[in-house]
Amino acid sequence: MNYKYATINPTENKELYMYSGYHGIEFVNAYKLNRNEAIKKCLEELQKIKEKKEITDKILKFYLFNKHEKKEITQFFLNLLKNKYNILHKDLKRSELNKTIDALDYLFKQAANDKILEKSRIDNLVKKFEIKKSFTSEIKASFFNTALQHDIDETYHLLFSFIISKNFISSNLFKYLSVLLKLNDLLIYRFYNEKCINMDLLSCSILLELKFFYKLEEAMLGN
Repeated sequence: MNYKYATINPTENKELYMYSGYHGIEFVNAYKLNRNEAIKKCLEELQKIKEKKEITDKILKFYLFNKHEKKEITQFFLNLLKNKYNILHKDLKRSELNKTIDALDYLFKQAANDKILEKSRIDNLVKKFEIKKSFTSEIKASFFNTALQHDIDETYHLLFSFIISKNFISSNLFKYLSVLLKLNDLLIYRFYNEKCINMDLLSCSILLELKFFYKLEEAMLGN
């Protein structure tokens, strides 16, 4: 069977997850295959970019060698995100105040400084994301620079991925892992069907998700 959730646009098919059937081990294997193929494809594309060689080699090591802990991957993901965030915001001007963008900015800075994340702000973002399956409308309304809108949109969804990952690490609540799965479904769908700019960041997000899944799988199987 195929893992359909990353092949159908969740922003246009919001009921996608509500009526999913139970497929047992076949579904689990399809999910793993989907995520592994997405990472491999990201790495293939990254290898074409000479300036990304060092980053690509690091991601490849994370992928090939299971010894790397989620803390190491999380820190690498954070370093890449902070660099991208600072570049985007250097000359970027906001067109209007927006609670969603304000919350994402605030929570990312808190997560980047290893602070305790404010649960109410995260849960408000989770609620918005669960309803709309993306923050694109809020992001487009918040920034002047239309030439960078695609990059801004992608980066903010990856910021949310990092925030949710950090929150799952500290809370271990499955509802946040569920949000991460849906968020990466959206990002992988866009990767295959639209232009993807931040393949290094996407790789890190998927790697962390897989790390969480394998740890849970290992705990349940007792191996």
